[in-house]
Amino acid sequence: MFIIASEQTRELDRLRKLLDKLGQPYRVFVTNLETDIAEQTESLATFFTQKDLASKVGNPLFFNDLEVPELWECWTLGITTYLFDGEERRANVVLRGDILSRTVDRVEWFGQGEEIVSIDVYNRYGWRSKQSLLTETGQPYLDIYLNPQQEEVLLHFVSQGVFLHQTPKGRDRLYANKKELQRAVLEQVLPEDEAVLLMDKALLDVVKEIPKERLAYCAREAHTLDEIKEHVGQILLVEDGILSEKKDGITALSGLVDVEQESFQPEVLVMTASQEVEGLSSLVHQFPQVTFHIAALTAMGPKLTDLAARPNVRLYPGISLGNYESLLARCSIYLDCNQGEEVMNSSIRALENGLVLFGLKSTVHQEAYKELSTITDTVEEMKQQLEILLQHPEAFKEMLREQVRILELPEKDALKEIFKRLEGGTA
Repeated sequence: MFIIASEQTRELDRLRKLLDKLGQPYRVFVTNLETDIAEQTESLATFFTQKDLASKVGNPLFFNDLEVPELWECWTLGITTYLFDGEERRANVVLRGDILSRTVDRVEWFGQGEEIVSIDVYNRYGWRSKQSLLTETGQPYLDIYLNPQQEEVLLHFVSQGVFLHQTPKGRDRLYANKKELQRAVLEQVLPEDEAVLLMDKALLDVVKEIPKERLAYCAREAHTLDEIKEHVGQILLVEDGILSEKKDGITALSGLVDVEQESFQPEVLVMTASQEVEGLSSLVHQFPQVTFHIAALTAMGPKLTDLAARPNVRLYPGISLGNYESLLARCSIYLDCNQGEEVMNSSIRALENGLVLFGLKSTVHQEAYKELSTITDTVEEMKQQLEILLQHPEAFKEMLREQVRILELPEKDALKEIFKRLEGGTA
């Protein structure tokens, strides 16, 4: 399975996770110029800079291992690291996302004053993969892409939009623009006998020679797809997991759950953008044996922070994506009772992570949820449902099966069959 995307996006990450859940092998090609990309992924830039497996081995560069002139020093002040030549500051060292690891993302070099004149980018394997030369206004005028031997293999003259591929044998090739570069590279990397999942409709003309039966388009939502349908064998949705109406030729991937792999834990997740969560305080007090994890992307109001005194409550204001995903993996119940808009399609994320939805018909964020037995008219009815589950945890899997059946969620075997047909060219 060969995935083509314009960049590394949340939708691409979700598609990866869904394919992993299915046990479906895949490779990814992103049509931009990123040099620090995920495993099993290639980009326009890495096509030139990472030509063999040896270039994809190594670890991020520790800041003290930066090669600098003799007598230069690396100083860390707070969370910021600088390179000093005596008392003169020569560069900023910007660390990667995991700051505690103290590994290098990029180095910003100063000129005569403190204007940044060039930026060196380091990849996850610890070597410099790109150098940007900047104008006086701080805009790049030349991007230089380097291989592990620090040879300049691809030059991007930014203002002109021109690319120059430099080879050791001097057979340099000029590309007039990024579109021309994309087309030339894709002609070399497109597989002859693999299914292709396209996530960038602007490249439909590039893949037009691929048989329709082996080509699928991955969309975020089910709108404005009519002009694509005639060119592909399948349309796969990676965000609109629950459609208001089922449409021919469109398959939802979101909502996939392997019921048999799930087991019950008395832990509840609430994801909210409001402190108004119907029935939450009452549930917390009545069920001390249940741990309630309450998360938000922002700060929390007093109705939520006051609950922090309860031993069975955990609050996560400004929750990170990593912590959110950990909670999805940990909890068995998702409480869809918050007023206002849903955060990050969290109920669908809960479904495909094997959580049972509890909620009120007046608060749930998808009309289809109202058909579930765990979605009730009153808080008291919801308490009764929770009490039954706590007394009979073996009923948990049956509740999950009910969700799959009533919501018509995608089933593992059916999706496997779709990908099998795509790979075989018979979709």
